Amino acid sequence: MRSIDDLFRNFMQVGYVTDDIDVAAAYFESKLGTVECVKHYGASMGGGRPATGDSAAVTPYVVVDGEPADEWLIDVLLVNAGATNLEVIRPVAGSVDLYRGAIRPGEPATLHHLGFRVDDFDEASAVVASSGRTWAQYGISGGIRMGYLDMRAELGHFVEVMELDEESADGFLQLEAFSNAKYA
Repeated sequence: MRSIDDLFRNFMQVGYVTDDIDVAAAYFESKLGTVECVKHYGASMGGGRPATGDSAAVTPYVVVDGEPADEWLIDVLLVNAGATNLEVIRPVAGSVDLYRGAIRPGEPATLHHLGFRVDDFDEASAVVASSGRTWAQYGISGGIRMGYLDMRAELGHFVEVMELDEESADGFLQLEAFSNAKYA
């Protein structure tokens, strides 16, 4: 990776925000025709801290605007349309203003970010830094290392960059298979 555009090479997700996960799910399923959405209530990455040293255990954490978040709680909806993952996030509590500010109250979902997969999050972070930028939010949850690059001024949305371990990648493949099965 040499420049920001290298972060855009492996598109995988359209990310939305909402003020009601259940309304968003009903909209996606009935109006857009997706398969049943998977909903996770109360997903938290708050309270953890980035690992220090090579031997430190990897635990969930999130850093928002350069500060580790003590509280960070969201509800998440996941569903695929073929290979494209559709994610809807409802901010619940804590340092989740990155999502809250984009919500259009009463609408089922509002575009928030486009998500791209990278092989090496450290390499992606180096590209972000060398471009004179910083992650608006970054962290790790399970086998996903992720960061949000604020490109609202230029592109109108955030860009999420994700490195997936094998188990996380398999989870997205299962969502894709579930979506594709409706046409089998």
